[in-house]
Amino acid sequence: MITRSNNDCIYIGKEAGKEILHEIRHAKKSVKIVSPYLSPDYVKELIKLHKECRQVTLITCDKIGENAHSDFKISDLIEKKEIHDNKASKLKKRLLKFSMWLGIAALIFGISAFFFTPLFVFAGALMLASLISLISFSFISDYLYEYNPIFRIKVFDSTSGEKPWSAELIHSKIFIIDEEIAFLGSANFTYSGFKKHYETVIRVEDRRAVADISEEIEKLYHSKELREKSVEEWGGGV
Repeated sequence: MITRSNNDCIYIGKEAGKEILHEIRHAKKSVKIVSPYLSPDYVKELIKLHKECRQVTLITCDKIGENAHSDFKISDLIEKKEIHDNKASKLKKRLLKFSMWLGIAALIFGISAFFFTPLFVFAGALMLASLISLISFSFISDYLYEYNPIFRIKVFDSTSGEKPWSAELIHSKIFIIDEEIAFLGSANFTYSGFKKHYETVIRVEDRRAVADISEEIEKLYHSKELREKSVEEWGGGV
């Protein structure tokens, strides 16, 4: 069923979200989505938009997942940045020098031990310390890694509210395309929500209403009231 209220279009029934997906795929500038549940293949649509230089904002809860029916991986949403660690580099140089001097000292004591046998003990201890320093050197990386989402993603902890067993704190489903069209309703950003379930979706094109809804999404994105999960947490440790 489809009906209208002034300039709004109302979709009710199965495939109520079909129009949303169409508009998302044809976004020219930006897409903003609030949905507690996501289908992996639909997330791939957002990645594609990002690669096509569209601005993407996604607000969801910690239900991001992978499945056997899609080649989507959570790591696809994350970019890894390599940062040189000056402190680690300095420490490695010190360890290398320390190990080298210990090795030289062990060699000197080893040669001297041919004339004074007890020095073998000192030579062995110094050589062991030198080896330990070298092993420690090999485990220290010159780089740190910073992980960031490829586009604006806010993942809220679904267990941080008054009812830890519920994701109701971000239960809204909102879609804004190009700051011109807003969709509100019951459909999650999932295949079931768009194609299988009996849902209700309202299409809004009133400029002021769309602007107000977009501003509300921005407030939610920057909200400090709900605990946000870090990239490392929702990314599975990356």
